[in-house]
Amino acid sequence: MRNITILFTFLAVSVFQLIGSCFAQTKYVIFDQDKLTDSLNGHLFCKRTYAEIESDSTDFPDLTIYNFLFKKSILTDDSNQKVFQNFISFERDGKNLPVDILVTITPLTKAKFELKNISKAVANREINVISLDSLLRTSAKDIFYARYAPLGVFSDTPSLNLKRTDYKIVVKRKNEYFLVDNETLTESYFIGNGYMEPYRTNAAGIYPQSKNFSKQNYLAAEKLNMLKGGIIKDTTINLNNQGRTIVIDRFWTNEPYIPFTKSAGLNQSNDWYAVEGIGDFEFYWDNGIVNGNFLDYFKKAKLNYMPDKQLNRKLNLWYKTKKINGIPLKDFFKNKGFDDTNLKSII
Repeated sequence: MRNITILFTFLAVSVFQLIGSCFAQTKYVIFDQDKLTDSLNGHLFCKRTYAEIESDSTDFPDLTIYNFLFKKSILTDDSNQKVFQNFISFERDGKNLPVDILVTITPLTKAKFELKNISKAVANREINVISLDSLLRTSAKDIFYARYAPLGVFSDTPSLNLKRTDYKIVVKRKNEYFLVDNETLTESYFIGNGYMEPYRTNAAGIYPQSKNFSKQNYLAAEKLNMLKGGIIKDTTINLNNQGRTIVIDRFWTNEPYIPFTKSAGLNQSNDWYAVEGIGDFEFYWDNGIVNGNFLDYFKKAKLNYMPDKQLNRKLNLWYKTKKINGIPLKDFFKNKGFDDTNLKSII
């Protein structure tokens, strides 16, 4: 009997150690729904928003995109040379951010989401929580190399993690913490000023001021190599009301760089797609990404699913935005002075 008791105790301790080690090894990012703005070390500003999107098909579950928008602290001289120098300074001291950086975290599933209350684990510091400062610095480093490595300015480029699945999101609301325990996609972007021209390398950048390059026209004309490596603006939606304008830009992705991509196997050396990624998406400058397809993720999850560029030859979002920050989309924009008529183009 004593041996059985010892064995049971050993097994119980082992199980708890295993659970504890899993918490310790997994990286978690906390999204505080009760406090959607934060400052970092008195130097930087972070705005959090979350967009609930719903599918128009029974094949895909509804999703939530969690945005962390870090606002730049350097407001002058956006020349490429200055941005490069300021990135180096930021990597050293973490104080002056040369560009706006957007990090999106989206739990994904083919079936249902697993929500777990882990308030006790958070209180006991049993989980490896990534600070906002650490999230920003890690994303900024990946963006820095993704943006400048193709120009040949580094002799050795580290592995890039612009698209990663090693983080999980913990939602804090009313002082409780809930883990969304599903495979989770994290993506990092910088928000660029000016125009994204065909010659400009753009593996990680969103350029809202760029010209429109129609996805449908470029894919139909097989001009993929003209916009190589780009996150391309397809169309712009302008919501106007009594002299006020809100702009929502629609983007598509063409040939992300190889460190985080995989050949589509279509016998075209220049036809690459992201294994995990949003694909086509809608961007609202003040919030971040408010809608997206995630078709390439489901290609990974379902082998007979075609990649976004092949299945979806024109920018045709299979999701629509249901709520932003828990507010129905119509009411969210109504609070900004836009009525239902203005919203017909995006609802």
